[in-house]
Parts: sequence; C-alpha cells; structure tokens
Amino acid sequence: MRFCPKCGSIMMMVRVEEKRLLKCSKCGYEMEITEGEARMYTSTVKGEQKVLTTKAISRKRQLDARRQEELEQAKDAYYEVVLDQMGEYGE
Repeated sequence: MRFCPKCGSIMMMVRVEEKRLLKCSKCGYEMEITEGEARMYTSTVKGEQKVLTTKAISRKRQLDARRQEELEQAKDAYYEVVLDQMGEYGE
C-alpha cells in the first residue's frame, strides 16, 4: 500500500493504455509502478461476498415491525397533546 506524496491519501491501482499506475483518488497524482509491484496490488474475489449491514440484520430479526409500532404510538401521543393544547386556547 502506498500513500500519495502530495496529500497523504491511499493510492489505488488503475490501468491506462496497457500501463499500470497508482493514482490518488483525492488529488489525482499518478505514478507508474513495475510489474512486480502491480502483482502486490491485485486482488481476487471468490464468489459473491456480501456484507450484512445493521439494516439487513434488523430485518431478519423483525425489529423494523416493532419500530413501526413504536412510531405509531408516538404519533398517537403527539396528536393527543396537540388536541389538548388546542382545547386550552379555545380552538
């Protein structure tokens, strides 16, 4: 892994016309790399690798349904307060 000498961000390998370069995604600085260095930057993905996010996990546990019920209860409580306030002001 290399960091940009200008801004310090991580440099990513890109291919431009049969050349392999390291390019900074932040400032655009580019530098050529050798074939040996290019092998260090290659990676492979085996199959479909998915990362579960907290939203996906909560769906599996059906927490969204409980949150929806809590939201409905909060709405009902809010409307009761509003109606009480309107009654105090003669509206």
